[in-house]
Order: sequence, then C-alpha cells, then structure tokens
Amino acid sequence: MHKKDSQAVILNYDPELARKFKKASEKKVEIQDFIQEFLSQFLSPDTKTAYIKDLRFFFDFLALGNVHISHPGDIQSFHFQLYRDHLLERGLSSATINRRLVCIRSFIKWAIASKLMEHNPLDAVKLPKVQTESPTVAFDDDEVVQMINAPDTNTHKGRTHRLVMVLLFHLGLRRSELTHLRLGQFGRDRGHVILSVHGKGDKTRLVPLNEYVFQEIQNYLDALKVEGVELLQEDYLLQTESKSKNDRPMDGSTIFRIIERYARKLGINKSVSPHSCRATVISHLLDTQHTAIRDVASFAGHANITTTERYDKRRNNLDKNAAYQVNFEIKKA
Repeated sequence: MHKKDSQAVILNYDPELARKFKKASEKKVEIQDFIQEFLSQFLSPDTKTAYIKDLRFFFDFLALGNVHISHPGDIQSFHFQLYRDHLLERGLSSATINRRLVCIRSFIKWAIASKLMEHNPLDAVKLPKVQTESPTVAFDDDEVVQMINAPDTNTHKGRTHRLVMVLLFHLGLRRSELTHLRLGQFGRDRGHVILSVHGKGDKTRLVPLNEYVFQEIQNYLDALKVEGVELLQEDYLLQTESKSKNDRPMDGSTIFRIIERYARKLGINKSVSPHSCRATVISHLLDTQHTAIRDVASFAGHANITTTERYDKRRNNLDKNAAYQVNFEIKKA
C-alpha cells in the first residue's frame, strides 16, 4: 500500500463505527442479547416496544415454571404449546393470543435465518383461530357530529379536544399516529393537501385532507398564533398548553380520556375508545358511502382487506340484508 493510501485510511478511521462492529461480534450469553439483536431490524420505536412486551410475557411465563432460556435454541415446542394453552385459559381474545404467539414465531424465524437454530420447533403447534368480528364498538353518524361539536372552542383545551376528534373521525388515525403527528407531515402533492402518516410496521401512507379537515387544522394553528405560539415543521401538532410548545407527544391515555369524557357527557352509553372512532369512519365509508373496500383499506393503512372487513360494524344490519334482494319471478306459462 502506498504511503498516501495508508494516511487516507487513518484519517477515515471511525472509532464509533469500530465500537459498533466490536459489540456486534461479541459472544452473546443471555437471551436479552439475542432479543436486542432481533429488535435491531425494526425502525419503529412502537414496533420494538410491542415486541419487547410480548417476548417478556413469554419468558416470564417460562420462568414461573423454573425454565430459564439463555439461547433461542433452548426453546422447545412444548414451551410454546403450554404458553398458548395458558393464554387460552386466561380468556384473552384470539387476536391478542395470536399477536403474542406470532411475536415468538418471528423471533424463532429470525434465529433460524441467523444460523442460531437449524429447525423451527414451533411449526407443529397450531395457533387459535382468530375471531373475524372486531369487538370494538362504533359510533352512529349523529353521535359523531355531537362528539365533534361538544368541546368548548373558546378555550385552548376545547379546541385541542375538537381537533383530536376531527382527526380521529375523519382520517381514521390510530392513537399513536395521532399523538406523534408533527406539522412537517402535512404538505402538498399533485394538487392535494396531504398528511404523511407513519403507521404500523414502519409503513407510510398518504392521506389527502378534504376542505373541512384542512380548515379545522388551520383554525387550530391560527388560535395558537393568537396565543403567541407558532409551530415549526418539527413541532407536534397537538399542543397541551396554549402558551408554550410540547417537547414530547401528547400521552395516548389523554386521547382515551377525551373520547370517554365526551361520550359520557352526551349520554352515549357505549364502551367506546379512540379505536371506536377508527372503526366508525371505516364502517361509514363501507356502508353509507359505498366506498370500494380496497380504497378503504388503503385509507386505513390495512395490508389485507380482511382486516378492513372486521371493522365494518354495520354489515349485520338486517334492514339491508341481501336476503331482501332475492326475487325469483315465477313466469306464467
């Protein structure tokens, strides 16, 4: 190697990168080491948090039976089967059980791909059948209007609550998508005002804003300016205070309390949540507006239209049952 080339290599040496390589090559001695490497493939903090939670449930269950796993290869099919049966006995929903079990399967598949295991011990264990009907309760159309109009918009808190419900009911956002919205996610594309939503699985979808939603957001921003707060691109849209900016997103439990509070205030005797708003707009598009299900799935960020069908709360409406459309006219000879 020429002297000049040698100097270039020294000048380009990155100690931080070298530290990362050394850490990655270190021998792993605990299951947590493998879990951290498994999680490194995901970009979304929410995805990582969900996987950590579900994997911890599994390993804590094994520890209760004095089984301590230090390597993915220590996991046996009967561990998985007993855990599945434990979840079923607890009466958890089939969707929750499947999510927790699929998390473990994903971990094992990663271990096999990483040459840590030769075969999948979980292949022989069946998952419970997922319930096809979502238990989430939706709002009626008139209840949506009442909910949005309920907050006192003469106060900052009331204006924030109104915007929360406008965005939930009109854009079908998930709670985490809503709380993490930043002003910079709004923009223009091909003549449309759009919102770039960072959804599940690190996926991004573009949702255009109609004139009503755009004006509601503008009204909120204008009111903040009057209070002396002007949001920048990196600022969170939902502001908990009127005189200063949030340095963290609004807590998800606050969104839940907003929906619960106004539903109770209006005498809506249903067990509702922010997810009810999402179920409502999907059902509204499918039933009232007769929107094509694939378009609704794209709007909601569903990879599979089967998921979208589960959100349709009004498809069991007997008044519109297909049975009423059957009409075999008997022709007279």
